[in-house]
Amino acid sequence: MNALVKTICTFVTSSIGRKIIVALTGLCLVLFLAGHLAGNLLIFGGPEWINTYAHGLHSMPEAALWGIRAGLAVIFIIHVWLTIQLKLENHAAREPYVFKNTIKATLSSRYMIYTGLTVLVFLIYHLYQYTLRVGYDPAQFTTFISDGTVETFDVYKMIVTGFSNVWCSAFYILAVLMLFSHLRHGVQSIFQTVGVDSRKIRPFYNFIAIAYGAIICLGFISVPVSVLLGIIK
Repeated sequence: MNALVKTICTFVTSSIGRKIIVALTGLCLVLFLAGHLAGNLLIFGGPEWINTYAHGLHSMPEAALWGIRAGLAVIFIIHVWLTIQLKLENHAAREPYVFKNTIKATLSSRYMIYTGLTVLVFLIYHLYQYTLRVGYDPAQFTTFISDGTVETFDVYKMIVTGFSNVWCSAFYILAVLMLFSHLRHGVQSIFQTVGVDSRKIRPFYNFIAIAYGAIICLGFISVPVSVLLGIIK
C-alpha cells in the first residue's frame, strides 16, 4: 500500500505526470463542451425543445445533478491549477540569457495561459448569469411545457433576454473566440501528451484540433448572433 501511495505521489508531483493529468482533464472538458453545445443548439427548435431539455436536466435526482456539477468543478479546478503550476515552473526554469525560440510556436500556444484565464473569467460570469440566474425574476420567466401541466423556468426566454443585450453578446463572442484559440492548441497538446506524435500524423491531428475548435465555437457564437439578428426571438 505504501509503495502504491508513493508511486501515485511521485506521478502527480512530476512534470510528466502533471502534464498527463492536464491532458486527461482537458479531454473531459473538451467532451463536455460538445455535449453542452448540443443542448444549446436546441434553442433553434423553439421554446419547447430547449425548455424540455432544461427541465429534463433539472428533473434528475438532486444528488446526481450536484454530483455531476461537483465532478466538473473538480476536473476544471485541477486542470487550471496544474496548468498554472506548469507554466510558472517552466518560466522559472528559463535562464535569462537563453534565447527564447518561439519562431515555430503558434499564437495559440504562446498565449494559452491568457486565453484560458479569459475563459475562466467568462465562465464565472456565465454561471452567475445563466446557472444562478441572478437578475432574472422567476415570476417573469415561468412557462409550461408539453400538455401545459409541467411548470418550468423559461430558459428560451432567459437566453433571448440575455443575448438581446449587445454588450453581453459581445463579451460572450469574445470569450468564445478565446476558447477557439485555447481549444486549437489544447486538442493538439492532448495528442502529443498521450504519445500520438509523429511527422506523418501531426498534420492530421492539427486539422482535427482546428476543425473541432471551429465547429464548437461557431456553434456557440451562432446563438447570440441569431438573437441579435432577430432569427431567434
